[in-house]
Amino acid sequence: MGYPGDQGSSGGRAPWPPQSPYGPGDDRPYDGPPPHDAGFPPPDDRGFGPAPGRDRYEQDRYEQDRSREERPRRRRPLVIGAAVAAAVVLVGGGVALSSVLGGGSEAPAAADPPAPSTTPPTPTPSVTLAPVKLRSRTTDPSPLTLKEVFGNGEFEIDDHEYARTAWNSEEKCTSVVGGAALDAAVKKGGCTQALRATYAISGGALIGTLGVLNLETQAHAEAAEKAATADDAYLLALPGKGITKTNGKGVALGTAKARGHYLVMTWVQRPSGKAISKRHHDTVRVFGDEIYRGSNLALALHYRETEGKPLQK
Repeated sequence: MGYPGDQGSSGGRAPWPPQSPYGPGDDRPYDGPPPHDAGFPPPDDRGFGPAPGRDRYEQDRYEQDRSREERPRRRRPLVIGAAVAAAVVLVGGGVALSSVLGGGSEAPAAADPPAPSTTPPTPTPSVTLAPVKLRSRTTDPSPLTLKEVFGNGEFEIDDHEYARTAWNSEEKCTSVVGGAALDAAVKKGGCTQALRATYAISGGALIGTLGVLNLETQAHAEAAEKAATADDAYLLALPGKGITKTNGKGVALGTAKARGHYLVMTWVQRPSGKAISKRHHDTVRVFGDEIYRGSNLALALHYRETEGKPLQK
């Protein structure tokens, strides 16, 4: 979606510049004494000739006994290796055999039937989906209110502080949007409400307006969303107090998204009105996403969708 003097594009939320990565883990090698090899006795029992204090007969008996004790230990790895190899061969042979049986004339022997279970299976609980009430004004008839959708005057998200400086509600929706295709889509959609609120981020880097239009059906909102991609389409910015008094003057970026039978739009700019470089477009999208969530609009629409009534009356 573009704005006068700029070719803006709509998109999803992208992150602010990433935080510093975590430091590397402790990869220092083990520097302790090497573990003792359990397959061999201590060095003083492996010397040639009889050990001190033993005669030749005792030494031979000792060597024979020790040989019998060590033999299974040294051969165990070979047995394990052979078992693994056999398993691989069996698996491979089973796959090949299945292919042969699939085209042969003889059917494979039937497997033994499983033993009957004494415990009945646990039934899978049924999942009940929440009713979707935002598809049209027929299922969501209550008008929006400023307090319901923009009730949070100040909020903080991910260490970004925001303040609302103005809000406004109108019944004539075409007075708050621009662009031939968007105007036509809003009229055709039977729009009855256009609510806007303006916010500024602490530090004054960005200011902008968040708007929501109440159309007749979800299909009308989706058609308006598509029309908002035209180069001349935009949400009219709402000037506010302080740093946001210049809101609407200069170059801006914006987004448009259908949410049930509502169309949510943004206008985001620098207070100076200067163009926003392409490398900062992701930051603009984050600004728009955070005022959508922090203002209370996201929660209000979700509550209507699941509960079928306004969050605040």
